[in-house]
Amino acid sequence: MKHQKLIYWLVGIFAVIFIGGALIIPTPTVKKRVVTISNFITGHGKTKGATHDVADSKLGEKYQLSTTELNRLHDLKVTGIGDSIMVRTTADLNQVIGTFNVNAKVGRQVSAAPAIVTQLQNNHTMAKNVLINLGTNGPTDAASIDGIINQIGSSHEIFWVNTRVPNKKWQDPNNRLIAAAAKKYSNVHLVDWLYVSQSNDNWFVDDNLHPNSLGEREYVATVGPVLAKYGK
Repeated sequence: MKHQKLIYWLVGIFAVIFIGGALIIPTPTVKKRVVTISNFITGHGKTKGATHDVADSKLGEKYQLSTTELNRLHDLKVTGIGDSIMVRTTADLNQVIGTFNVNAKVGRQVSAAPAIVTQLQNNHTMAKNVLINLGTNGPTDAASIDGIINQIGSSHEIFWVNTRVPNKKWQDPNNRLIAAAAKKYSNVHLVDWLYVSQSNDNWFVDDNLHPNSLGEREYVATVGPVLAKYGK
């Protein structure tokens, strides 16, 4: 009996140390391991809906994507229109998206999008799925966002990543407009990057805006499931 109590005591200490460390380094991979160890200690199975299934592969572990999501993404053709955030994340997005054609530029404003869309349409190079990351570099308005969405057209699925721009007055107004558009148009899907990233400053370089290597992986982990779910 004493021997059994000693084992429980040692396992309990190990769990506290491991979970405490996970709270200091809150990456999805570590969180998943904490759940696994907790289940082992308690004897409980995975709580329904509590964790995200991750494929047992390098890409699955790296981007926290399930086998189904990876397969769906591999079959998709996506056009990207973005600013410096997309410039930094393109290499990682290319790891999981079957065909990803990107038009991204540092400092780009929302107002630049109509000319890009026109060029893509004239060249017949716009995919069924369009990933947009614009709104980082200045304010926009509802008319501009509506115009871009209508120009792309209802035959395309549009995925608009909202903005994380700390201490900039246009962050919240721009994000409200993007969220409103996602509610207004059935083919527009919000990717809530601000919500996912807001408490994770360690995902970013010194400006707290542009993702570092960890943030780039987390960006794909955020965009990927939405693309997999609604992409054509």
